[in-house]
Amino acid sequence: MNHNLRKQWIVTPNQLPAIIRRCPKCGKKTEFINSGKFRVNANGRLIDVWLIYRCGQCETSWNMTVWERAEAGRLEKKEYDGFMKNDPDLAAKYGNDRELFAKNKAEAAASKGEYHVVTVDTAIPCGEAYATEIDLRIPFGFELRADVFLRKQLSVSRSRIKKWCEDGLILSGGQALSPKGKMKDGMLLQVKKGSLFLVDSILNRSLSP
Repeated sequence: MNHNLRKQWIVTPNQLPAIIRRCPKCGKKTEFINSGKFRVNANGRLIDVWLIYRCGQCETSWNMTVWERAEAGRLEKKEYDGFMKNDPDLAAKYGNDRELFAKNKAEAAASKGEYHVVTVDTAIPCGEAYATEIDLRIPFGFELRADVFLRKQLSVSRSRIKKWCEDGLILSGGQALSPKGKMKDGMLLQVKKGSLFLVDSILNRSLSP
């Protein structure tokens, strides 16, 4: 049994994705910025929750529906309290929810590209053939090329990343990773046993603050 545990890399944008929609005041489509604030309306046992966006040009507000006429019992107390306190984690969660965007007929603007990566240790053992595995979590609308992402994450050159991929040391789903391919949410990166420098690079990066 492999005693190494899988890691999770959570790509977190430094700025939450904006929404593209027509601004009635500007008279054209503009980017609406996530304010990080919620509006909550409790009417008896029914609750409505909106996430507030503001036009980046004129500050006109638009409320994106998060919950509509939901029975109070459907919301966990912790989440309800988070809405009331404008919890930034909830603003990020719902501000990255592609299904919620679709329900609100909203379009996510392209990401500005600045991000940081949070490393989480899981309790899932790595596969027997691999020294380590990394589960990727990437928000909707965020495009990352494999070699560019890994160069930044591991602090090595793109040529080294390319060589590792060509040598079959970095895989995804058991297949060699394409250095020019896109990193996708839910992708599982796998590093073969025996590639000590690569493993050390990943572990040292994962332990960095």
